[in-house]
Amino acid sequence: MRTIIMASTLLAAGLAVPALADGSGSRCTPGPDGRIVAASEVSKRLEDLGYRVDRIKAEHGCYEVRAVNDSGFPINAVYAWATGELVQARLH
Repeated sequence: MRTIIMASTLLAAGLAVPALADGSGSRCTPGPDGRIVAASEVSKRLEDLGYRVDRIKAEHGCYEVRAVNDSGFPINAVYAWATGELVQARLH
């Protein structure tokens, strides 16, 4: 049951964030002060939700994350460098 709730929450959060229609990638660039959130912080957030992070890859100003929950349910997620917020999530 916990797995379903976590997966649903993560999927809903990913769907609630609109896709970038203009293609500029503005959500995946460093902030005006050049600050970026560390990949370890993004990893810790997912681990706190019960996911085991398999891979974090910095690409196009975002962190692309592949993770699996304790039931083996995999996700691919994209987090913005500047804020560490979820930009997109996909369940497999």
